[in-house]
Amino acid sequence: MAAHPLIRRAGRRVGRLAGAVVLALTGALAAAGPAHADFGTDYHDPLTATKPLTRPDTRSCTVEVMHDQPFRNGYGSPPDTPYTATATPPAACAGPWSAVVLDLHGQVAGRQFDRLFTVRVGGAQVLLSSTPEPSKDGIEWSLERDVTRYAPLFAAGQQPFEFDLANVTDDTYTGVFRISASLTFYTTSARWPAARTADRLLTTGAFGLTQAAPSAGRELSFPPNLERLTAEVYARGGGACEEFAYASAPDAFARANSGTGVCGKGPFRELRLSIDGRVAGAVWPYPVIYTGGWDPLLWRPTPGIFAFDLPAYRLDLTPYVGLLVDGRPHTVAVAVNAAEAQSNDLWSGQVNLFADVDHGAARTSGQLTEYRVAPEAAVGTALADHGGGSGDWTVTAGRHDLARGWVQTSHGRVTTEVRDDLVFNSAQQFRDSGNDLTLHNRSDLTRTTATWGSGPRRTTTVHEGQPLDVGYRYAKDAAGNTDQRTSMDLGYHREATTATGARVTDRTTVDHTLRPTAHRHDGDTTVRTGGSVEDYRTTGPEGPYHRTITTVDGWPAG
Repeated sequence: MAAHPLIRRAGRRVGRLAGAVVLALTGALAAAGPAHADFGTDYHDPLTATKPLTRPDTRSCTVEVMHDQPFRNGYGSPPDTPYTATATPPAACAGPWSAVVLDLHGQVAGRQFDRLFTVRVGGAQVLLSSTPEPSKDGIEWSLERDVTRYAPLFAAGQQPFEFDLANVTDDTYTGVFRISASLTFYTTSARWPAARTADRLLTTGAFGLTQAAPSAGRELSFPPNLERLTAEVYARGGGACEEFAYASAPDAFARANSGTGVCGKGPFRELRLSIDGRVAGAVWPYPVIYTGGWDPLLWRPTPGIFAFDLPAYRLDLTPYVGLLVDGRPHTVAVAVNAAEAQSNDLWSGQVNLFADVDHGAARTSGQLTEYRVAPEAAVGTALADHGGGSGDWTVTAGRHDLARGWVQTSHGRVTTEVRDDLVFNSAQQFRDSGNDLTLHNRSDLTRTTATWGSGPRRTTTVHEGQPLDVGYRYAKDAAGNTDQRTSMDLGYHREATTATGARVTDRTTVDHTLRPTAHRHDGDTTVRTGGSVEDYRTTGPEGPYHRTITTVDGWPAG
């Protein structure tokens, strides 16, 4: 019987947090499944249909912070990660800047797992990404990341730069990642004015959450003239189960069918951000699938949605500003939900906070006037255990929150109201101990922020849809022939509108779909085939953009 795909590749990615957790997961590397199954010895360099960054046409200066740096062993003595350097904004392109862009270029050959990595500047996380799995002959890939919103760090001058990629090489896994990194600073012009960014950036530092220690926090002091506050949360699940949390079973089924290797805790995950113990917002992570997930043939050469640029989830915390301007430190914490009892592996990440201050006042004051935020999402589970390693279940979750507060500023009293309406639904049919399964997940997330009191009412609404469908079949006949087929339908759909009064002043949309398939057969014949169709459409002030990429057996078709 085949190992269930959710546990077959256990332990290949580990974080550099919480030593005991790291050591436990590192020890599992030796038992991990194959990470090298090409269409021959090579496939096309990774490519995607997503829209490239629009860069200013102004004068620019590029600073290289890492050149062809090898990452071989993140657990050696000493480890070769994190790589540290200094990022110094160039005097020839002094700020303020119209944009700042981080560019990465990597190459790897041989046999290797996909690895997660982080980039930090001045202690703040600016990128969470993963690497592609290589072909024997080798591949190269590039990544561009808009880091303009971190300009307050660069404006303060020289900053430490950290690149953390924990790789492992041995006689079997030979791929060494060689990566270069640079920062490009774009000057301003009439067409490209200075980007509007926060005045200050604070960070909690890295966190690691397990079921035994499901929360982590840090005391922070905020400016006494704070006016607006926004958080971004980097988060990812790691380990044999939490990487695939979106496909986990309810605990009752996992306990009754432990021989299948199915992970428990259910398919719903929520990371809650709190201020002084009060839940202030929730993140429902996108089901990111990396380039070794389920079957590597699915992602060659097109990576899964967000696999190379994991989301930084944004939360508006402005209603709570009145609680933070008393001159005292306040605890900002993050916790993972405990809807099920079985221990999860590890959730790690970092929280950055962007603070806007009132330049016309030394101090502001305020009050949280309405607070209807649930301590945790309402979760429901319907389970039918058919016995013999088969079952059906549906898991739903919902959150409908409202927070409202005002801030007294030099330009009047400004009220901010934040509403979150989040809905999740997962339905899975699990047959033959996981050798035959169908998964349908849907997340519909609507976040609305309205401000009024210093000018007309301004409302911003962001709606996100996150569908995921998976079909997996594995069979072995009496003659020993094996056949495995995997198909997926991933999506990310976003609509953001801004209205002043009743008039919509801005609207942008993103519609991103990816449909990969893979088939492998061993025995009487050998089959290794796969393909994908990726479609990316966006509209907005820059105009429409549309691209479709079709691939067959590792190469673009047509």
